[in-house]
Amino acid sequence: MSNEPFASLSWNDVRRLAEEVRVKVHLAGMDLKDRWKDLEPELHDFEEKVRAAGEKAEATLSAQAEAIGAGVRKFAQELRDSLQKK
Repeated sequence: MSNEPFASLSWNDVRRLAEEVRVKVHLAGMDLKDRWKDLEPELHDFEEKVRAAGEKAEATLSAQAEAIGAGVRKFAQELRDSLQKK
């Protein structure tokens, strides 16, 4: 996985990053916890679409995956920054 903030991620990378965020979010401040509560349902909805679409998912949903991935990456970076300040 690339360290550049907006580098393209695979769906597996997005899921791994989301899991990292889930593990660390309990240490975050309330504003970050609230933002994760807003972002997490989008991730779950998209994962259901991927499962339902099967093999066609990669081509059909790639733009949405990139958008959700960008949101998760941005949130993960903000979470890391917040935890470093503590």
